Amino acid sequence: MSSSTDRVVVTTVVSVDPATAFGVFTDEVDAWWKRGPRFRSGRPGESRMRFEPGIGGRLLEEFDEGADAFVLGRITAWEPPRQLVFEMGGRDFRAGEKTWVDVRFEPTDAGTRVTVEHRGWDAFPDDHPVRHGLVGGAFSSMIGVFWADLLVSVRERAGRGAERREE
Repeated sequence: MSSSTDRVVVTTVVSVDPATAFGVFTDEVDAWWKRGPRFRSGRPGESRMRFEPGIGGRLLEEFDEGADAFVLGRITAWEPPRQLVFEMGGRDFRAGEKTWVDVRFEPTDAGTRVTVEHRGWDAFPDDHPVRHGLVGGAFSSMIGVFWADLLVSVRERAGRGAERREE
């Protein structure tokens, strides 16, 4: 994990090819995106995460029947199997505030390097609710740990799929 005050970069290697890794990240987001208020909106009830594919598609957290979906982001680049970029907000963001998440999938000898760069944090003042009282390196570390936890889930999910394909 590397960081500055404006961006955080986290990387992992998954044991599948880039096309499969892209598919796990986008098509199986609900299976690897962790549950609980640290990772999801914190609304009551069971939720489901999903990407609407393509530029302009959204990253949604959908709830029990009848509840409105929570829009976490909007896709600005959709280039399977190489790259996905989306604007991202959250429960502590005000209207019009956003950051950008750039996910890259690069082939390696061991499978695919998945790199998440989450940028745009310098636009938020130190006292903004999204920072949870943290500034500088402490805030960057919190965001880095958030994405590192999620990428561990992506790696595990992709590994389980690779095991199924070998059977």
